[in-house]
Amino acid sequence: MHALEKADAHSLRALRRRFSAQIATADSAVVFELADGLRAAGYDWLGWELINAHDSAFHSLTANRLQELGSEIASWGQADAFGTILAGPAWREGLISDADIADWARSGNRWWRRLALVSTTVLNTRSRWGTGDRDRTLAVVVLLMHDRDDTVVKGLSWALRSLVPWDPGAVRTFIEAHDADLASRVKREVRSKLETGLKSPRRH
Repeated sequence: MHALEKADAHSLRALRRRFSAQIATADSAVVFELADGLRAAGYDWLGWELINAHDSAFHSLTANRLQELGSEIASWGQADAFGTILAGPAWREGLISDADIADWARSGNRWWRRLALVSTTVLNTRSRWGTGDRDRTLAVVVLLMHDRDDTVVKGLSWALRSLVPWDPGAVRTFIEAHDADLASRVKREVRSKLETGLKSPRRH
């Protein structure tokens, strides 16, 4: 990593892909140790990608292990990276349960509440092998629709917007039925997505 001419995300990810190919048959314990070292060096997301790309390590994920891996999450970027790289895919593949996600949604930690919402976007994002999941997405949204923490509100908007391409009717019905419960930002952004395909209309 230190030998890279340019240590930007693109270059680091390319290096990670090459390294993942080299350790494909390594024991999962080695992968978790490498991920821990990357976290200590300030590259937690790179370690999470190593785990995601390693079949044995990824399929050994449990709710407890994910909580250990994400125990130091303390920022927006970390929460979103963890949710899209590890937590969401683990849920999609059945490695953790709906109840585990619901527990995160009820957490006193704002980042884990946001993580629960971010994880739903993986179920609804084609580029992440999501195939659309109205019921599980809305179940998490219901748990957090009264939460007014800014990071959670924005995560809830993202969760609903990610479902729009799959089931716009269900999303429209939901925001109409819960007009009094949802934050104004959520209603504004989701309605914009439904009507224009964009989070926010472009200014002319």
